[in-house]
This record gives sequence, structure tokens and C-alpha cells, in this order.
Amino acid sequence: MSEGDPADVIELVRRRRGVLGALESGEARKEDLVDRLDVSRSTVDRGVQDLTRHGLVERGASGYRLTLAGRLVFDEYRRFRRRIDGVVGNVHVLSLLAPDVPLQTAVLDAATVVTADKHAPYRPAAHVADIVDRATHVRAFASALVPKHVDTYRERIVEEGLSAEFVLTDEVVELLVASHADALRESLATGSVEMRRVDEALPFGLVVADTPDGAEMGMVLYADSSARAFVGNDTPDAIAWAWETVTDVWDRGEPISFEVD
Repeated sequence: MSEGDPADVIELVRRRRGVLGALESGEARKEDLVDRLDVSRSTVDRGVQDLTRHGLVERGASGYRLTLAGRLVFDEYRRFRRRIDGVVGNVHVLSLLAPDVPLQTAVLDAATVVTADKHAPYRPAAHVADIVDRATHVRAFASALVPKHVDTYRERIVEEGLSAEFVLTDEVVELLVASHADALRESLATGSVEMRRVDEALPFGLVVADTPDGAEMGMVLYADSSARAFVGNDTPDAIAWAWETVTDVWDRGEPISFEVD
């Protein structure tokens, strides 16, 4: 086995992950590993030997322990597994998007994913509203107009002091003015709202929110003009992707000032 081949190391970590996990809490003798893992002594001997040969485990003062390389490789392996699990477990959701959508695996890592069905068609929209309910500031992109969201935003902005930055497609702007003029007028009158418009749309809706408990992101996937799935996350990598994505659209947007009768 080539010690410098990452593919071989990944396979080694997959096979010997039990030993690596057992050594995370500190040094352990081989006898301890046999008891913890409930495997034979020969299995532990082979595992420790393989991991030591690759520099992932070393002998310490009172047993075997992870090296720095071992800890880092094991951390990355588990992160890799979580992200692969996030993708594989949500193939049905990802099928709503085109193959070239610039989505990152971090968005699905430890994410909250809900889908609409005939018994609960509004579940994705309700999860976005839940984020807005808890937010102190939001920056959001909308490619579809969801009446529930308009009502939620108006209440939070007008009555509770939420500040917001919205990027809307031209179609959403027209619908907003035509169908929700009162809510728009009241929200703009607070001075806490900025809006921009864009011609080209992202293939999903996106909101990044500051909340008392930290930042959160929510993505809504559409099909047949309805919200079909929601993906929510509060991990740093997911937040970073969402903020970069919505800010890129914001920077390309054209500031607008509404004249609402």
C-alpha cells in the first residue's frame, strides 16, 4: 500500500475507523482497544500496525495514540462522510435543480430538509416564515412571490423592527406592487427596508438571517410555480455559501424605489 496515496489512506481510515475513534479520547493499550471495540486481538494488532505504518497512530507513554496527522485525517474523513450522506440522502430534492447549479455540499451537511406533499403543501414556505419570525435582520433573494412570506415580513418589519434587504426578480416586483401594495407601502415607510431588482434569477429562493441564536440560512426549491422543498442550515460553511450567493445577486441588482398608489 502506498503511504502517500490519499485514496489508499481514505480506504484505510474507512476500514480502521473503529480504532481511530477509540483513540480520540486519549492513549489506550491494545487490550483496552479489544474491550472497547469487542473484536479479536489479531484485528486490533492489524489495525494498529496499518495505522502506525501510515503515520496516523503512534506509541505513547502508556499505550497508542493518534498523531496530529491521524486526528486531522479522521476529522476530514468524518466531514466527508457527513457531506456525502447529505447529498445521497437528498437526491430527490437535488433533482429539482439543474446539474450546473453552484450548490455546495456544506449546505446539506446536518441540514433540515422538508418537502411538500399533498397533505402538507405549505411546509417549505412555513419553514422560511419560521426563520423570519426569529430574525433581527435578513438579506433575501426571491424568484417567486409567496403570500405567506409577504404577510410575515410585513408584520416583522412594521410591528417588530426587522430590517431587511431584498433582491427580487422583475416578475416578483410586478406582482408585489399589483397584489400587496399596502404591505409594501407600510414596510417601506419604516425606512428599514432596501430593495433591488435583477433580470436573471437563481433557481431557488434564499434567505440569510441574523437571529438571537446566531446566523441561519434557508433555501426554497420550486417546481411548477410552487415551493417543493426547503433546506435550512446554521453551520458556518453553509452560512458562508448562502451569504456569498445572495450578496453576489445583491451586488448585481439595481436599486429600486417604489411608487405605490
